[in-house]
Amino acid sequence: MHATGSNVSVDQALGMAIDAWLAAEEARASRTMADGSAKGYQWKCLFLPDTTQIRMSFDGRTEYAEVVGDAIVHRGRSVSPRGLTLAVAGDGRNAWRELVVRRPGDAGWLRASVLRARIERASRQAQPQPATPADSMAAAARCMSDALRSALAVVEHVNVQAAQQYERRAERHRRAADKMGEDCAFD
Repeated sequence: MHATGSNVSVDQALGMAIDAWLAAEEARASRTMADGSAKGYQWKCLFLPDTTQIRMSFDGRTEYAEVVGDAIVHRGRSVSPRGLTLAVAGDGRNAWRELVVRRPGDAGWLRASVLRARIERASRQAQPQPATPADSMAAAARCMSDALRSALAVVEHVNVQAAQQYERRAERHRRAADKMGEDCAFD
């Protein structure tokens, strides 16, 4: 402030900086929370919020795209992650490995495959794990028991369906024409 010749006190400058930051955050939140849902692009398990930057380097050049609303926009066109890799490098590229992402609030760029691995690891850790080996064995036994019960039910159903239904009319209820007599000979 001394270098610019400003006569604003440190307290006032700090207050203005905080107000500007709050206004920017409020504007960002209003863009991403329009109509009650977050704007962004859902790429399988990875959500890329509105204003996320995406880049890909190939053959000595770097191309950029940005998430605008619910779409990834590259050179004015809406593309998928795969479409972005096709536009930049042609066929034969894996978007998870090639694309580098910087979401709002991220300190730096991260490869999409790293973000996906983090999400998958967090998902696995969120599932309750058995406390002891005995608990693991009991859970496995319950699963096997349920599977066997299901298999037996399927087998029983198939047996009933496959059983041939023979005509069981008693002899006294058969018609005379239905009976094979001794006069019938097979040659």
